[in-house]
Amino acid sequence: MKELNELELTLLQGLTTKYPQFVSHISHLTVAKRKLTGTGMNVELTYEDFNGEFDETNALFSNGENIAIKGLKEGLSYVIDITVGQITSIEFSTYNEKWDGKLTDYTILEKE
Repeated sequence: MKELNELELTLLQGLTTKYPQFVSHISHLTVAKRKLTGTGMNVELTYEDFNGEFDETNALFSNGENIAIKGLKEGLSYVIDITVGQITSIEFSTYNEKWDGKLTDYTILEKE
């Protein structure tokens, strides 16, 4: 299992603004797998030592920001998947550009 990186944590904290019931979940999430898709990356999440309850929330969440990242003209979008009260994944997508999956040197741009 891998730790969440800074960007993943930041995006998850944004999720808790709309869904405050997930604040207690964040510290229990770890990365099961990061899989490159060529024009994006799927980050599969898993829970460790979580004793809380899962509700019935099913949602795809994005605050609509764009993530400017070195090497990509249009940056990244993302969506966080919540299934039956569990945060299951973060999917990053480019705007049809090839990407090496490096999440360094980025800036989160607010939605316009």
